[in-house]
Amino acid sequence: MFRFKRHGQYGLILFLLCWISYFSTYIGRQNYSAVMAEIIQAEGYLNRTCGLVGTGFFICYGLGQIFSGFLGDRWNPKWMIFIGIAISAIVNGVMAFLQSPEAMVAVWCLNGAAQSMTWSPILRIFSEYLPEDQQKSACVNIATTYPAAVFLTYPLCSLIVYQLGWRSVFTFTAAFMGIVAAVWIIGFSWVERAAVGSRAATSPSPARSAIGPSSLKPHPEHDTSGFSFTPAIVLMLALIGGSLMVQGALRDGITNWVPSYLSNTYRVGTFIAIFATTFLPFINLFGVYAANFVYRKWKKNELETSLILFLAAFVFLVCLVLTEGVHLFLSLLFFSLTTSCMMGVNMMLVSFVPTNFIRWGRVSTISGLLNSTVYIGSSIATYGLGAVADLYGWPVLIRFLSVACLAGVVFCLLASPGWKRFLKS
Repeated sequence: MFRFKRHGQYGLILFLLCWISYFSTYIGRQNYSAVMAEIIQAEGYLNRTCGLVGTGFFICYGLGQIFSGFLGDRWNPKWMIFIGIAISAIVNGVMAFLQSPEAMVAVWCLNGAAQSMTWSPILRIFSEYLPEDQQKSACVNIATTYPAAVFLTYPLCSLIVYQLGWRSVFTFTAAFMGIVAAVWIIGFSWVERAAVGSRAATSPSPARSAIGPSSLKPHPEHDTSGFSFTPAIVLMLALIGGSLMVQGALRDGITNWVPSYLSNTYRVGTFIAIFATTFLPFINLFGVYAANFVYRKWKKNELETSLILFLAAFVFLVCLVLTEGVHLFLSLLFFSLTTSCMMGVNMMLVSFVPTNFIRWGRVSTISGLLNSTVYIGSSIATYGLGAVADLYGWPVLIRFLSVACLAGVVFCLLASPGWKRFLKS
């Protein structure tokens, strides 16, 4: 584990606060994916109908990322993160009482907008308060929030559904997120006071070194006016965004629909299908650290590392096509390997790439723009994959996903030359 050199012991505490806060947002969105198969079965909704709820979330989350990214470079991230988690907690509580899919869509859209307020401020904190050699380490470690949330959410949700029904899942989530919101605001405020007090004891001028609103601004050496979206940068970011659209479609599309796929393909109950999906995060954790290893030891290039991961995912999906219907474990394995590759791509392009814009004080802005494209892909996949499954069946769906991997390869190939020129500039 690392610590902030600038703030000593308070750095680790701040990182842990960021980790648990971001972890809670995944709990507050993956819970719907975990119980979607049960909602379809219990309420008699079509796949595409329930998929539309998730699509609404991802659309609002993606659009919100754009605004939150710009806001995150200008506003105190403490309050952005708190407000986002608090609203998401309230929304989850409301979901437990809704009786129609239309109402679910509206409420889950609000959840997406609220949760969009968390990631960009967190990445800004990392980029401004961690030494450069520790920033990527922080991004790797916080990337574990997604597989950790999936690992916890799916088995717990399956047990809650079995004992109390799917509505209770959202009640428990609301309580958990409310606690985390309180921990965040209290913990962050304590770190602010403690760091200011500690610095004041050793320095006559603590203001610039303390963790607080005054210090959470671009550093003096950052020339915020010297950055402009030139045609070359816009094209490069658009191509990276294309890669991320594919990544989002594959990661969230697979995660959302795996329980339904297993239930339909292998004729197992929703309880077993949901519980079996917990296998995914074990492999996903491997993907995060494997991607970081490839980056550090071999490529040192985010786009080339992502290209390798897309190619690997394509191979795994082809293996899934060839072994479809053979055994539930094999399907889970190849799905898990595919999503682990996408976790690595996400870390490279959403976490690593924006940190290269620190010298202009635009980390949050770039992160928000790129992260928004992830959820454009996620929104399309959440509804689109359900519709494809309804109309053509699951085998066609898997073949479609394998072709999407090749699209990710193409985007990475096209973006790579521009990225190399940018790194040298």
